[in-house]
This record gives sequence, C-alpha cells and structure tokens, in this order.
Amino acid sequence: MFFKFIVFSAIAILASAARIPEPEERIVGGHHIPIEYVPWQVSLLNNGLHICGGSIHSDRVILTAAHCLIYVTIENLSVRAGSSHWSKGGQVVKVLKAISHPKYIKYPALPYDVAVLILESPLKFNANVQKIVLAEETPEGGTMSLVSGWGDTLEGANFPWPILQGVHVTILDPTECKRSHGEDVICADAVERDVCNGDSGGPLVSLPDRKLIGIVSWGDGCAQKNPGVYADVVYFRNWLNSTINKNLN
Repeated sequence: MFFKFIVFSAIAILASAARIPEPEERIVGGHHIPIEYVPWQVSLLNNGLHICGGSIHSDRVILTAAHCLIYVTIENLSVRAGSSHWSKGGQVVKVLKAISHPKYIKYPALPYDVAVLILESPLKFNANVQKIVLAEETPEGGTMSLVSGWGDTLEGANFPWPILQGVHVTILDPTECKRSHGEDVICADAVERDVCNGDSGGPLVSLPDRKLIGIVSWGDGCAQKNPGVYADVVYFRNWLNSTINKNLN
C-alpha cells in the first residue's frame, strides 16, 4: 500500500536540510479556509519550510503525527500559528520538545502515529489562535467533519500550496475501519475530496461541535477510492494527557 505521508512538496524537501519521508497527503477538492474559522490549526516548520500540520492543545502544546518527526532535528522545528499562510504572518514559536508515541513504527503500517510538541514559549491567544477540545467519544459513522491543511490540491502536484485549504469529509463506520486498518485509527472519505501531501499531522474536526477527533496520518492516493486514515484522538486521549503532564514544565 502506498502511504500518503504528508510531506509538503518535493521542492520544500530539497530545500530543507532534513529529508522528510514520502507518502502523500494534501487537501484535494477543498477550498480556501480563513484561519479564524480553524484557529487551532498550525503549520509545523522545518528550517522555516512547511512539512506538516498540527493542532493547538494549549498555549504551549501542539498535537501532530509521529511520522512528521522522522529525519528532523528539534533545533530546526518551529510552528506558525494564527495565519492562513504557512510562510508569513501570525506567530512563530520554536519547538522545545517533540515526543512521539513509544509504540510508533515507521513504514509500512504507521501505527500509533501521534506526537506531542512542547513549545519554548506560549502562544498568545486571540481570534486567530485558539486551542481545540479533544473529543471524548469516537464519532459514529456518518458524522460530518472538517479537515484542513496546506497540502497538495492535486495528487502528484508537488507544489507548495501557500494558503490554508479545508474540506468536509464523512466519518466511515469505525468498526469496519478499525477491522481493516487497526484499533488506533478512524477513516473518513468523500467523493473527490481528501487530504494529500503536506496535510499530515493536521486536525480532523467533528461538526458542529468542533472537537478534535483525528490527526491526519496516511492514505492510499489522494481522493482515490480509498479513505483517508487518521489517528483516533479518543484512542490516544489518555496517552496524550499523561505525556503532556510529564513534559510540560
């Protein structure tokens, strides 16, 4: 299976000092979404270049995918919050700690694909920078949700998309998804709408309650026949909370 890792683009990878692995994820079939509508969204930067998305858990904590941290060094990582552009505006804060789930395994399966980032200094909350609440229950099949990111808008485009995109997708039957892909994930899909390269680590949010239900992990192609696969936030809720408590000081 071809894993849609969310690297931002071939151009960005070549320009970066660290090489990010290759499966693909970016928003396909979506539309521009103002940051004030998704103020929890951040861009994870490596040497100033977008590599993944992330979600604001608190003023010093970002949640993302573990695979976003492969082949990067902590000294080069920062996040940009409060801007619809990954390359300008908002607030940029360096990452102090990056903790991947201890059971995370790289290819080919990407299980336990979650990570916690601790920032060097707190974000300043405003209309464009807000934390998101973690879901308490895995959503039922048919739940409408929103996923956002700066990834490719067309599979294979390999072109950095400068402005934040969002798309509505529907949660698939969780039991069927977990049977096919593992207990730690949920699946979401829509006709000709999906994540693609550069969206990894970004938020999947339930509507209308606007809670974080998933973290973009992988998929097989972009807006093809196969659904996007997301780390199930409810499954990881206890680990996330305990890891944050241990590392936030």
